[in-house]
Amino acid sequence: MKILELLAPRAGFEPATNRLTEGFQCDFLDQRATAWISKTSMNNSQLASHPVATCRSRYRQSSWFSVDYSVDHSRNPGKPVVARLVAGQMPKLELTDKFCQAAKAGSGRKADYFDTTVKGLVLRVSAGGQKTWFVVYGPPDKRQWLKLGTYPETPLGTDKGARQKAKGTRASVQEGGDPVAAKKAHAASMTVSDLVESYLTRRASSRRSVDEIARRLRKNVSGYDADGKKVEKASSGCIGEVKLADLHRRDITKAIDAVKDRGAVVEANRVFEDIRAMIRWGRGRGDLDSNLTEGMARPTETVERNRVLTADEIKTMWAALPEADMRESTRRILRLCLVTGQRVGEIAGMEHGELDLTGGLWTIPARRAKNGRDHVVPLCEMAIRIIGDQIADVKALSERKGRAVPPFVFPGPGARAAVTGASVPKAVKREEISKRGVAMIMGIAPWTPHDLRRSAATGMEEIGISPFIVGQVLNHVSVTKSTVTSRVYARYDYMSEKRDALELWADRLAGIIAGKGNIEPLRAKAVA
Repeated sequence: MKILELLAPRAGFEPATNRLTEGFQCDFLDQRATAWISKTSMNNSQLASHPVATCRSRYRQSSWFSVDYSVDHSRNPGKPVVARLVAGQMPKLELTDKFCQAAKAGSGRKADYFDTTVKGLVLRVSAGGQKTWFVVYGPPDKRQWLKLGTYPETPLGTDKGARQKAKGTRASVQEGGDPVAAKKAHAASMTVSDLVESYLTRRASSRRSVDEIARRLRKNVSGYDADGKKVEKASSGCIGEVKLADLHRRDITKAIDAVKDRGAVVEANRVFEDIRAMIRWGRGRGDLDSNLTEGMARPTETVERNRVLTADEIKTMWAALPEADMRESTRRILRLCLVTGQRVGEIAGMEHGELDLTGGLWTIPARRAKNGRDHVVPLCEMAIRIIGDQIADVKALSERKGRAVPPFVFPGPGARAAVTGASVPKAVKREEISKRGVAMIMGIAPWTPHDLRRSAATGMEEIGISPFIVGQVLNHVSVTKSTVTSRVYARYDYMSEKRDALELWADRLAGIIAGKGNIEPLRAKAVA
């Protein structure tokens, strides 16, 4: 049995009526219970003759509590009534995922559910539904509560789950350690830069766009690379040196505003999304006590683009590409965007192992595809020729430098990684000039690499290709994941139809480039 003295104003004592109200709350050691006076309320005279009032726990596995009011409020006006609670051990149960999913705080402010499988493991459920894991250790008079993460971000029983973490914590305590003190010391020294690198290593590394996420966070938030060196041309709003313990929402706003102020509107939105995901992850791990991005709105609302190049614009742009101030590999990526209709980032990351040039096939693996599925692209003769020229140039350069041929078709500087998809739109943007007050890129109105993909999609539809097949060519998420049937049961790959579509489009594109015939402008089509 455990005993705790508690001030009765918290217990719901009403001096005006000399009655106890329902909703009695009490704290004792490492437990919290909310009890109700059973049957009826009692005034002081009744308490005198009935010194022990019976209360019942609100937990499903009902335990019984006894309350002894040792000070009579009527005899001690102005003084709080002191309640003595004699309580049995709070109920425990074997936690399961099903229970954790359904657990609620009931009518109290919060509820603690103790696991019988791992000693000290507690699932705390707040009144708002937030579920947090704790491990409790130490003697009764010096209880320590160590936060392990939130549920379901931190699951119950995996290798990195709450039970395993609780076991590790208690093992550390038995060896003389103090995890709470160690965590406080670590948190006091941990910076935003540390959080960025931890997030990139432990969480974002499993995502298809990890390179882009790393670039954005290091350049616009941290200001430091993986080796702790300052990033060249880092944003003026970097907050990498800010301690997590001191991090405030205004720091996040500062980082995003700096991106927005330099005119990178889309980049600002993506940086915000990266920060939001990182903050949520950090909170789930216990690195942060709150979600600082909760309630924050996107920096800007972007307008959906519908730019489609006309036949004349395609001809002009294609002819101007050789004179553009960019690497030849970038020019080839742009040509492939228009020829194949694929995403610029997927083309930029192309690897030799994905290609079957003899069979005219390029397989984009699930880890790089936007919808997380392998995507096979039939290659027309024009596409094979562009890729073949690029492979030959990279091989020749590698031989001159005496190094192995990299696995990337479009290697970046140093050939240690593929060129990033973000570098291609930047190269196009650098070509923008003002001619008589009108912005132009390569002789036509400003455009982006994604506009080339949209133009290819629109061009295919105009020569009679069905929108569904065009969606298959583009690996459109809305097409490939539209129904349960298409996701689970339909296994036909539409390879023949996709090849026909791309070859017909290549024939038309060749005619446009050569200036054959009077071709009508292409109509806009929304393409992701």
